[in-house]
Amino acid sequence: MILKSYEIKKINFKKSSVLLFYGENEGSKREAIELIINTSKIKNIIKYDESQILENNSNFLDEIFSGSLFENEKIILVNKASDKLFKEISDVIDKGIKDVNLIINSKSLEKKSKLRNLFEKNKDLICVPFYADGNETLSKIALNFFIKNKIRISQSSINLIISRSNGDR
Repeated sequence: MILKSYEIKKINFKKSSVLLFYGENEGSKREAIELIINTSKIKNIIKYDESQILENNSNFLDEIFSGSLFENEKIILVNKASDKLFKEISDVIDKGIKDVNLIINSKSLEKKSKLRNLFEKNKDLICVPFYADGNETLSKIALNFFIKNKIRISQSSINLIISRSNGDR
C-alpha cells in the first residue's frame, strides 16, 4: 500500500509492521522516522545499514525473530537499503514477524525496483515515497525555525538557504 508522506500519522503497526521509506528527501524521512519512534513509545530501537546485513545475515534475522524477556516490542531501522536486500526482506515478510516493527530507509528507488514493487503490490506492507520539497514548503520550514529560535533574518537570506538546500530539509 502506498501512502503519502503527510499520512505518516495514519500508520497502524498492528495492521502493518513493515514500512519502506524511499526518496531523495532525507530530512523529511528523518522527521517521519522520529515521529514514528516518538509516538510508538517503543524504547528498544536497533539500527542496521545494508552492508551490516549483507556481511552478517544471521545476526539480523536473529534480532528479528528472537524475543526479549524484558521488552515486548522493538523497532528495527535499516538504513541505506537497496535491491540487494530484497531476498532477506522478502524472507522476513514471508515468515511473518511479531512484536517487531521494521522500517526500511532507502535512497530513490526506480519504478522497476524489486524492493519497491514488493511493497507497492502488497496490501499488508506500507510504502512511502519522499519527494523533494518545493520552495514554498522550504520557506515555511525555514521561517518557522527562525521565529521559534528568535533569530532575525532577511527574506533574501532565507531564499539563499532554500536555493542551496536542493529540495531537502
